[in-house]
Amino acid sequence: MTLDDTIDLLSQIALVDDRVVKVDEAEQRAQVTMWAAVLRDVPLAFAGEAVGRHYAESAWPIMPRDIAARWRDQVRDRLGRSLGTFEPTDHPHIDPDDDKGDAYVAALRAQRRAIAGGTDEPVGLRELLPAVGSRLGGGRAAELVPANETFREVKAQHYPRREQPAGPPERAVHCPVCGASAGRPCRLRGSGRTMTGTHPSRRDVYDAQRTTDPQGGTL
Repeated sequence: MTLDDTIDLLSQIALVDDRVVKVDEAEQRAQVTMWAAVLRDVPLAFAGEAVGRHYAESAWPIMPRDIAARWRDQVRDRLGRSLGTFEPTDHPHIDPDDDKGDAYVAALRAQRRAIAGGTDEPVGLRELLPAVGSRLGGGRAAELVPANETFREVKAQHYPRREQPAGPPERAVHCPVCGASAGRPCRLRGSGRTMTGTHPSRRDVYDAQRTTDPQGGTL
């Protein structure tokens, strides 16, 4: 907002709330200067809407910080809903061989300012999918499909799963101390924390099973 915008806004506020605008000319000049400084990034149209919302919710005189706070909330919401996608090919003035990237950075900042200020709409995932489908040659929005067997095989080749250590061999039997079933690690009975090793009694059971055949005789 400029000084003229601020004067216009204060004139509109004075029509509904004579508590806001100062009466003394010196105080009015200071008020306009202060409001213009606080609301320098706020569009006049948004400030007018913010005034209406303020008096719909509060009986207190409006202050410039009330308008600025609403503007910051809207900017944060709009930027939060944007994925931040940026296509240099949509900007012919950007030189792809520009090593410094000054034009790219300037265009990116301009895009964020346009989204924050309401000139451009934020592009979220829902809005982006139709564009992706169009670029892939389809007229419909791109559809997310579950992974098939081919995808899983290729993924396994490129990103093989690391084998987890099997742990102590006595994990193959039930632990008589903590009750851990076969294959599960032992836990401390007091805290319930997982043990890297096993209870001695579990080792005894494992050794006993190894030295006894299924018919009950010794090996």
